[in-house]
Amino acid sequence: MAQKQGRLVREPDTGERRQEWGTIAENALRIHPADAEVIVDALSIDHAGSFNLFYLLRKHYWTAAGAEHEAVATFLEDAYKLVREVNDELAIRIVELGGIPPNTPPTLQERAEVHLEAEDLYDLRASLKGDLEGYSTLIVSMREHVALAEEKADPGTAELLRNHLEGLEEDAHVIEQLLEDDTLVRAAVLKER
Repeated sequence: MAQKQGRLVREPDTGERRQEWGTIAENALRIHPADAEVIVDALSIDHAGSFNLFYLLRKHYWTAAGAEHEAVATFLEDAYKLVREVNDELAIRIVELGGIPPNTPPTLQERAEVHLEAEDLYDLRASLKGDLEGYSTLIVSMREHVALAEEKADPGTAELLRNHLEGLEEDAHVIEQLLEDDTLVRAAVLKER
């Protein structure tokens, strides 16, 4: 396959830059700028991780094959949509705190603790194991950041993270149940959702 050559990120030729990447602007939340910076840095890790988890789940939705693959694909579609919602809401919160969310492949990958899978296709069990690892990584990070937000007197961010943790943990549990079965999929697990 041909490799694309050239710059990945472009800067507009015209227009006024409203804020420089990596800076924290005043915020309407009345969070002290130093605290907002710490929270933005933490949320950027979760934002980047959820971005990568979204892509993992979507890839596996596209490529699910094997026993009960249609039911698994339906679950994965719902799961990637939930993770995309998490990703968007984290980005919005970063902006509300005065930051700029990571938004280019280089800045996302510099911050992501959830790793992408190689571009090859793998069996569904291996793919789901990778998804579960991604969920685990993101969930641990978000739990830590709930405590950080509370420490920095930002209950809104703590609540946002807590609310999303519940859905992420439920989906991770479904994947755990799917992986427990030797045939991979138990239709009852997917029907319970």
